[in-house]
Amino acid sequence: MIEFTFLLDSRESLKQSDEIELEIFHSLFDKEFLESYRFVMEEQIVLDVFYLEDSLEPFLENEAVIGLLKKDGTKALPITLKDGEIIKSKKLLSADECAEIFDMGIFIQYSDG
Repeated sequence: MIEFTFLLDSRESLKQSDEIELEIFHSLFDKEFLESYRFVMEEQIVLDVFYLEDSLEPFLENEAVIGLLKKDGTKALPITLKDGEIIKSKKLLSADECAEIFDMGIFIQYSDG
């Protein structure tokens, strides 16, 4: 089982993320993706998202997160944890990072417009 926790400032700040990174973020929560990954890789993905605007408690459960927030404040957000360890801060995961984490290719098609 792989556990991912996303710590975000607010739902509104999520909208300010890079368009591609935001699309990738949303696709991680797609039921079809999660089921396909479990079938192919034989491993379950568990995802949690917490917003600072809702509760401070999830942000205080991890010493590394507390340290990062003390150092950089909310500029450190979003923070992504994999199995309890910080793997990225200040931005959502990129396509390349997801490809490496999930050991699969991710292709992005850009339109001319």
